[in-house]
Amino acid sequence: MRSFLQNLALMLASILLALIGLEAACWTFAPPPKPGLPVNLMEVGPDGVWRITPNFQGIMDNRVDYTDAAVTSDAQGRRVVPAAPAQAPRRLLVLGDSQTFGHGISDGESWPNRLQERLIRRGAAVQVLNYAIPGTNIDQYKARADTLIPMLGPSDTVLVGVSWNDLITPLPELKDGVPPPPATQSMQVIEGHLVSNSGEDRDAIAARVKFYKWSGIVIPPFQGVKSALDALSQSSALVGLAYPHAKALYYRLRAQTPVAQLIGDGVPEGNFIWLAHMRDRIESKGGRMVVALLVERQFFEDEAYRVYSVNGRDYAPQDYMTHLAAPLCQIYRMQCLNVFPLLHDHQAEGLVFRLDGHFNAKGAALLGPWLADQVFPPAGN
Repeated sequence: MRSFLQNLALMLASILLALIGLEAACWTFAPPPKPGLPVNLMEVGPDGVWRITPNFQGIMDNRVDYTDAAVTSDAQGRRVVPAAPAQAPRRLLVLGDSQTFGHGISDGESWPNRLQERLIRRGAAVQVLNYAIPGTNIDQYKARADTLIPMLGPSDTVLVGVSWNDLITPLPELKDGVPPPPATQSMQVIEGHLVSNSGEDRDAIAARVKFYKWSGIVIPPFQGVKSALDALSQSSALVGLAYPHAKALYYRLRAQTPVAQLIGDGVPEGNFIWLAHMRDRIESKGGRMVVALLVERQFFEDEAYRVYSVNGRDYAPQDYMTHLAAPLCQIYRMQCLNVFPLLHDHQAEGLVFRLDGHFNAKGAALLGPWLADQVFPPAGN
């Protein structure tokens, strides 16, 4: 018996040492990504409205896809659009999440800035203002839009970048256009870090944030296998390499996509109700609102779509986001721009970060000019 236990201990020790060696080797050629946003980038006001910290300067660095992406804000808590004129007869106010903000790319590389550059080249007198904030959803877009209502006028256009995550994130019902308490926000800022609103006690989340700041290790909220693996993939190179394959296996084995229940519950339509309230308030001031359907890589990249949809089994047609959103755009009188054909046609150019998934500089350089011409069509078109 003693010999058996000694052999078992030796075997376990050998496995542990092998895993440690493999982990060390993986770190040399494929380190895991870390949270890329700088600390204290965002703040939440007493009214629950999010904004970029005014006069902020920092660097976005996830260690893998981007390392020196400068991010700057102005005194009003907007990300700087370097090409924007100080004033112009018309303004374009951009709302959205990290895909619109320009996660992982510098101020000048964001698609709102590329949009501004296009308008300048065309001689269009429009000032672009970037109000997008990472980690937010349509409820926060509406909250921010409400704060802008007093300054809006007939020469203003509001462009809302709606991502796949926006479309399928459940939101409470609006009561006569009044939003719910801020606690329902799906993300929150703890000690300057953007974290998931897991429903835990705030002190427990703060303790995990402090441990991350001290150790660099992300501890999950232990609400399921996915949350644990998401966190481990940002601390372990070995888990980070295996995680995409594990997700592909999960997609193949699951009985149905979680989105099926969300669609059955009317979540996409609920989000459009929020958008419609935004649109009505903007139009009441004489302005107009346009929605950009920012389709993501799991749909416009053929190989990513093959894996994510299990060869089309779970999400068909391939432009699935527009498939859900287009009828709602008609029902709620929304001008919606579909970027899927553009991105799909140029997918071979590598438009997103390999692991992070956000639009990279190439993607933003493609998207910005196209949106400029759609929102402000050139004369004669």
